[in-house]
Amino acid sequence: MDSEQARQETAKFRFGVIAPLVVRELEPGERSHILRDLAHRFWKLDDGRVIRIHRRTIARWAARYKAHGYAGLLPEVRVDSGKRRALSEAVVARAVALRQEDTERSVRSIIRILELEGLAAPGEVRRTTLNHALCRAGVSRAEVTRAKNTFRLRESPYPNAMWQLDTQQALYLPNSRGRRRTLYLVACLDDFSRHVIARFYPADNRPALADILKRAIIARGKPEVIYVDNGGPYRSEMLAVACGELAIEVRHSRPYRPAGRGKVERWFRTADLHFNREAQALIDHGQLTTLDQVQAFFAAWLSGEYNARVHSSTHETPDDRLRHIHPDHPVLWLDPVRVAHAFLWTETRTVTAVGTFSLEGNQFEVPPELARRKVAVRFDPYDLTHVEVVYNGQSYKAGPLELVRDRSRHLGPTEPNRAPDAPAERTPFHQLIQDHDERERFRRAGRMRFAADDPAPGETP
Repeated sequence: MDSEQARQETAKFRFGVIAPLVVRELEPGERSHILRDLAHRFWKLDDGRVIRIHRRTIARWAARYKAHGYAGLLPEVRVDSGKRRALSEAVVARAVALRQEDTERSVRSIIRILELEGLAAPGEVRRTTLNHALCRAGVSRAEVTRAKNTFRLRESPYPNAMWQLDTQQALYLPNSRGRRRTLYLVACLDDFSRHVIARFYPADNRPALADILKRAIIARGKPEVIYVDNGGPYRSEMLAVACGELAIEVRHSRPYRPAGRGKVERWFRTADLHFNREAQALIDHGQLTTLDQVQAFFAAWLSGEYNARVHSSTHETPDDRLRHIHPDHPVLWLDPVRVAHAFLWTETRTVTAVGTFSLEGNQFEVPPELARRKVAVRFDPYDLTHVEVVYNGQSYKAGPLELVRDRSRHLGPTEPNRAPDAPAERTPFHQLIQDHDERERFRRAGRMRFAADDPAPGETP
């Protein structure tokens, strides 16, 4: 891992720690309670170490984020980079023994004992250096004193407090060669209202996750927290950076224990029972032949048969419950341009001597001052005609010289679908649902009055 990538990983970790402090406006006194809770938590690093973080450190990170945004969480380059800071094996072994002798013994006390025993000169051992060594040895104070408690998430108190996201293999659609390809259903459920925004995608990958999140944020406003599993797209750098830029906290469920995502898992069972069975039968009978047709059928079902129906747990429709805005937690609407920019993909490229670089088989040209420079390339996988290049914090536009493809190969095939031979006709449930959804839209539109002098039905002018 190069130094720049390590700095990005550090910024991602720090945002995960401070997210509860910055994703929403806090009530008076609430900040201190959250700080105390964060300082008492145990944080697991990528290398397996388990640590605690002092509340002053957490407060300093939060202040830097509010002042400088996501870039404020990037660590500064050490002035002593490259100098030897490792401890001798004898010092580490004695420090481990001292910690095991008394699990509550502080790092400062261990250092003082090492100095008094003559194993280290005064000032030679730094607290952070020894603390890292104890973490690597598995005897950090957090590791040896943590309790084996489990916690269970409850219902969120207001809309957009938490969203649950997940993916399911749902349907099988024949392609132009007659082979069946899998369609993945990606769903975003609001924990309070049970309102769902979902779509079908040809692959379970980062573009699908980014697309559904952009649609949900534009439709419902910014969430404070998203709760996801540990799959590849949900652990991606793209999601971490995008949520860091938009001030959204990302929480991951424990592996093989998705207890906190029970609501979205239950919704998938509802979709299986009431939509997927009918849709797959219509596909097999040749009445749904393309992804666009499946999307239209599903959008009508989701709007009219789920979000507009009374939920058995809340006794309200998800649409109505989504409108229960808490006075202290209003909906935060984001600029769609800002949302789209946050979810741009980022890759590293080295510009050639003639000022060009390659991306997805396409050739792009940049200003000559970037020649032979290593740059960050940001782009939308759905539209490769517009590419942004970032170098030393400055943004440049890259013009396409040769455009072989206008969308990323990671988006899956775009070939047309061929309907299989149908053994018999089936009741066109999809057409009934779409017709009903259209009638409901017209009925709701008829209740609107667009001018003060336009009487409602039944009123006398």
